[in-house]
Amino acid sequence: MPRLDAFRIAGIELWFNSADHKPPHFHAEKTGVWEVRVYFLRDGTEMVELVWGGQPRAGDLKKLRALAEEHRPELLLEWEQKVVVSDPGAER
Repeated sequence: MPRLDAFRIAGIELWFNSADHKPPHFHAEKTGVWEVRVYFLRDGTEMVELVWGGQPRAGDLKKLRALAEEHRPELLLEWEQKVVVSDPGAER
């Protein structure tokens, strides 16, 4: 589970799964509360997908979206370096 290097958010774990699916994304978790996938190449309104838990606070989502948009080039480079696509044909 490689950690995200492009940015950090206090109280939220950020990582890539080393074997994952397309499109490029990272995971964010507020421990014990929720987990989301952040599809950082998508438009802000379609960027975040809830994996489990309750709805994240609006402030947490706003920060995730803003930082993902700001760091898209670095995130894509990290995705390419850290993730082995487990099924190249599996687009979500």
